[in-house]
Amino acid sequence: MLSQIVSVLSSPLVHAPFFYIVIYILGTLSSQKKFFKYLSFIPILWFFLCSMTYPSVVLIKSLENKYPVINVESNEWRDTQAIVVLACNYFEDDELPFVSRWPNCSLQRNLHAVLMYQNYPLPIYLAGDILGDDDLVAQAIHNKQFFEKFGIAAQNIFTISKGKTTETEVSALATILNGKKIALVTSASHLPRAVAYFSNFGIKVVPVPVEHFSRRKIELTIGLPNALSLYRSERAIHEYLGLIYQRFLL
Repeated sequence: MLSQIVSVLSSPLVHAPFFYIVIYILGTLSSQKKFFKYLSFIPILWFFLCSMTYPSVVLIKSLENKYPVINVESNEWRDTQAIVVLACNYFEDDELPFVSRWPNCSLQRNLHAVLMYQNYPLPIYLAGDILGDDDLVAQAIHNKQFFEKFGIAAQNIFTISKGKTTETEVSALATILNGKKIALVTSASHLPRAVAYFSNFGIKVVPVPVEHFSRRKIELTIGLPNALSLYRSERAIHEYLGLIYQRFLL
């Protein structure tokens, strides 16, 4: 329930109007109406910043830069005992082309793991329960089928069809990893939270970031508000809220 609330409030399209309304209501009930009038500009300014390219990149950059990029050819991940790929999502719609059934987060995580395996084969571990209300198959099974389609033998893929959040997915994987040192493939902004969960179980992690939302080196840019920046901001805010929950509420 809490994770669903966080997901909804992560979007500036939701929380900016929400806080504006809250401030407006407080202003109507308070004798300090002028103060609340000025205060009401903060959510508007925040929404504007979240919709701009440079501020949204800065917002997500500290998350994405926490761990360095590790190329497929790198030796940094080869002393691990397994490749672990965290689930994102899958559209159960056979009328779509195969590649269209995978959101960008899933496609990048899975494809990078495939390239890693082709470069240096290690067993692949997957988790993920049924996510959508109308879905019939667990995410772990969908992801297994992805790897099999790219020629990876089923006996080299280990699945556990549990986990609907990062916390529960990692908890499920920890039961079958048996203290292995792992190469963890997930979105760059997601890694700080994911690594911390695995560390709680005493599992050593080599972080392998993918799905970056910006270049490694950024320059100040000025442009118009856009939907991509809003989405980038939403992803960053979701992870910051997740880190706060992980650090202070667990």
